[in-house]
Amino acid sequence: MKILILRLSSLGDIVLSQPICAWLRAEYPEARIDYVVKAQYLELLPLLGCSLNPLEYQKSLKAHLELRREHYDLVLDLHGKLSTWLLRIAARGQESVVYNKERGRRKKIVKGNRQLAISSTVELYKSALDKAFPEVNLHSPRLYPPVDLALPALEALGKRILVFPGALHNTKRYPSTYYKQLIDISPKDWQYIILGSGSEAGLCAEIARGKRAISMAGELSFGQILVLMQSADWVISSDSGPMHLAAALERPQIAIFGATHPCLGFAPLNPNAWILAADLDCQPCSLHGSESCPQRHFKCMHSIRAEQILEIMQGKKACP
Repeated sequence: MKILILRLSSLGDIVLSQPICAWLRAEYPEARIDYVVKAQYLELLPLLGCSLNPLEYQKSLKAHLELRREHYDLVLDLHGKLSTWLLRIAARGQESVVYNKERGRRKKIVKGNRQLAISSTVELYKSALDKAFPEVNLHSPRLYPPVDLALPALEALGKRILVFPGALHNTKRYPSTYYKQLIDISPKDWQYIILGSGSEAGLCAEIARGKRAISMAGELSFGQILVLMQSADWVISSDSGPMHLAAALERPQIAIFGATHPCLGFAPLNPNAWILAADLDCQPCSLHGSESCPQRHFKCMHSIRAEQILEIMQGKKACP
């Protein structure tokens, strides 16, 4: 059995594909499962724990022709873009299925329909498997941190809080000023570690500067981030890839939603997650966020106070 999975990016979406990979591996323990991703996510695939064969996505004709020579029994497209359509055509699997993005329902939600909701992106991915297999049951995403992976030396303090302030679009980012306030009002023995990609190093350094915090943006591999998460008392993030990393480890976490909303299917699948969303009439205003608030007030983020986040971490509020 040869299986090809197509999900080129991004971090959170690849994590959410883990239940699909796990189900296929359980059903076909001897199968070869190739997974095509962009280069920056290759190191993430072994952490899914499904014995996958990573393939780096390349746009070249040669790479596409190589897929055709593999004669796949099943091709699953969990991305649904022009690039993966071309890969599907090239692979010519005996059976080829694409997941249902629920574009229409999501557009209606963004336009203000409060009666609609999507349970999770995992359920949308499952729609691809449902086309090929009856009675598929999936668990929540799980990740498997490397054993005995070295980390930079860190001082042991009262609580360790990991903060991931970044997101692809501005309207998904909790303002850095509020993160600074949170650090200022927290107990003096709490340790804040600000994390993100190399491109977010400036943002992370700004939050950590002059505060009781350190920035490690761009310094850790995905495996090291998972190991560090295991030692964290809390993980705070926006609706972003690291949110799903923390959820897959079932770490205590606070997920802050701005322009987007959990009803679009993006909520962390984690019983230990706090979800902070203002639930304004104008929210969500987009599917993936934008560069500025369409209403020019950004109340979805400004209404979430640093004191509110601190109360959650101090146990002054019961988990919803």
